[in-house]
Formats: sequence, C-alpha cells, structure tokens
Amino acid sequence: MAIFFGYKTAEHLLNNAGAPEFRPSVETPDRCGFVDAHALSSIDWTMFELPADEPLDIMVPSRNDRTRRKGFACHLATSDLPHGAYLEMMPDVFVASPALCLLQRCSDLTYAGRIKLVARFCGTYAPSKRSLRGFINRMPLATPEALRSFIELVPLMRGSKLALQAIDLALPNAASPMETEMVMPFYLPWQRGGFNLPRPTMNYEMTLSDRGRAMAGKEVVKVDAYWEDAGFGFEYQSELFHEGDEHYGDDIGRQLAIESMGKTIRMVTLAQLKNSAQLEYLAELTACHLGVGLHPGRGKSARSGLIRDILSD
Repeated sequence: MAIFFGYKTAEHLLNNAGAPEFRPSVETPDRCGFVDAHALSSIDWTMFELPADEPLDIMVPSRNDRTRRKGFACHLATSDLPHGAYLEMMPDVFVASPALCLLQRCSDLTYAGRIKLVARFCGTYAPSKRSLRGFINRMPLATPEALRSFIELVPLMRGSKLALQAIDLALPNAASPMETEMVMPFYLPWQRGGFNLPRPTMNYEMTLSDRGRAMAGKEVVKVDAYWEDAGFGFEYQSELFHEGDEHYGDDIGRQLAIESMGKTIRMVTLAQLKNSAQLEYLAELTACHLGVGLHPGRGKSARSGLIRDILSD
C-alpha cells in the first residue's frame, strides 16, 4: 500500500531530495493508506536531513487508519485534490507537492515564514546543515504562477488565503535564504513593518561593458537584488567571508565592474537588518535612487517584530 508524506516531513523531503526529479502523480488522497512498514523500509533516509525529534507526517484517508506508533503523526487526507497534489518519490512513496505543502504549512508558519517558504520553493536554494553556507543550490521547485494556479482550485481549503498572500509577497529566483531575508524589509507593506518600496528583481542578469568585463573577468554578472529602472541594487555580503578571502575579492570586483557602467551597488549584510538606524538609512538611500517618497515613520512600531520574524528559523 502506498504511503503519502505531508506537512513538515514533506517540506524537509522537498528541501533535500533533488525534488525537480520527482514525478507528478495521478494518485489521489483517497488512495492513502496506513503507516506502511514495507514502503518506509524502501526509503534511503540518508539522502534527507530530517530532524530526529520530529515525527514523520503521514497522510491517511480516515481516523480509523491513524496509528499511535511513536515517531509518526497521522493527518486526515483532504479528498478531491487537483492533479499534481502529490509527487512520486519512488514506487509507492509520495510527497506533497510544493503547492500542497504550502497549504498544509501556512497555518503553522508566521507571516515572514510563509513568504520565505514560497521564496524557497521558487528560488534556487534549499537549507542544508551539511553545507558550511547553510544551504545547497538546486533548481526551483515551482513558480509563483504554478503555486497560485493550484491553490485557486481549492479556495476553501484551510490555509488558501494565507498561501495566496504569501505568493503575492514572495520574490522568486533568489539564490540563497540570506538574499531573501536581506530584501524583505524594503518592499513589504508598512502595515507589517516594511518600507513599502517597489520590488526589485532577484538575481538580475547584467551584461557588462568592455571595461566591466576586463574588471570582472566575465561578460555577464548577476546582481542579488536590482531595481533596473533606477540602476541600483544590493549585493549580499556573507559574514562568513572577510577581507582577503577569494569570495570577498570577487564580490568587490563585480561591484566595481557594475559601477564602472554608472550603476550603483551596495553591499549589505544581515547585520544591517538588525541595526534600525542602518536599515532606515539603506531604505532612504534606496528610495532616493528610485525617486519615490519614503515615510520611515509608517510601520516603525512593527518593524522590530518584522525583523525578528524574518531572521527567525
């Protein structure tokens, strides 16, 4: 009998398992079964980074199919889900798709947590404790349009409104969780503590001039967050690197190459998000380059809470 993973377990599996290779399944939730020991034994758990203190979230079709076995949390499967609700990991083993996982997780996540989950599914990274950087690179699992299309088919399902809000606010194509966190305060609405500035493009591809190519050693570079009309952008500067590191030199060289073309790039670390004065100055600088008004007093009372939410796991 097939086994279906959802909720937190699905999120962990999607994060760590080469999920773009998962196959959309025609299976529907009413085919879910109880905790299947044979199906569980067929999984190579070393591929994943599942927290040891969390139970496995299993989807079952009825209350009678729940198990009280330690290490498992059984959830009732919602019937009549659209095609693509589950992805096939291997024969008889299925995992909630990014859209279904988002729906299942939304009610348990914070405001920023929901936005970050969408950004992760639509970005080129996944968290990983095995990496010194704290994340691995991978292809996007979804697009905002694909997530929205699925969720609009189940408007009455718990979490749908929160999911659609998160999709509206998340920026796709970020290459690291830090890039996502770095830019969130600047464009999120002031009612939530953000500065309500126009949204940048994440990992904007820029073709360098001849002089820029000589400086950077490449023809095309990417800017972490870029407002094209203003010729202004942010580059995330990892606190893991310091002056003298090869990565630090590459970042500065790319910055100089871009600025040689009359553009402006600012290096930003997460430390700036934690310092309210520095964060407000960066917002003023951004607004000036974008030629828009800024009202830093709006949402100021909620800003520290937003930053804590953004930087929390």
